[in-house]
Amino acid sequence: MNRIRSSVATLAVLAITGLGIGATDALTTSAVAATITKSAILEDPVAPKVAPKGYDITIVQFADYNCGYCRRMHSVVAALIASDPKIRLVYRDWPIFGPVSVEAARAAIASQWQGKHEALNAALYAGAGKLDSSAIRTAANRAGVNWPRLQADLVKHKAEIDALLARTSEQAPAIGLQGTPAFIIGAYLAPGALDLATLRKAVAEARRHPNGWSRAYDE
Repeated sequence: MNRIRSSVATLAVLAITGLGIGATDALTTSAVAATITKSAILEDPVAPKVAPKGYDITIVQFADYNCGYCRRMHSVVAALIASDPKIRLVYRDWPIFGPVSVEAARAAIASQWQGKHEALNAALYAGAGKLDSSAIRTAANRAGVNWPRLQADLVKHKAEIDALLARTSEQAPAIGLQGTPAFIIGAYLAPGALDLATLRKAVAEARRHPNGWSRAYDE
């Protein structure tokens, strides 16, 4: 994505078929999408999540650790979550920038089994420039990740991690995504990078229209 959007009027937030008003639970934009349900994306059992008690809206984030705009969005999303305790955040790693992106995504997913996902996620985005294997190890150390345990979990949970990444790589394009970052906010699809004010307004609109709304937001 090539810019950060700052106006809700120009933000093409799309109601997702199957998440929107008057639709069934199936996303029906293609033959593949017809088999994808709302819960398959929001409730994937392996995808890392931040789920505060009493949350009233879910944001699903599609991101790649080697995506520059994803790196910039990390602080925006962190600020949103810190200021709004009613948001559940679901991480769907979509490593589209090559093997190192896959390596970073796998490490982040595996870190949840030692309770370090949030710390490692932040550390992976904290560095400047592109990640490499050494930078991933450095980020893990900075996040307090037990490296031998991480390596063991990468082996132990390999099938689960691989299956999660495969599901995401199938689901993301099936619902119309072309790159990272992208978000599902309530019942709406918001492709691209957003500033904090726009993201907050999108959340507010999604709360007002929990079953979907068929047009872009107005100011």
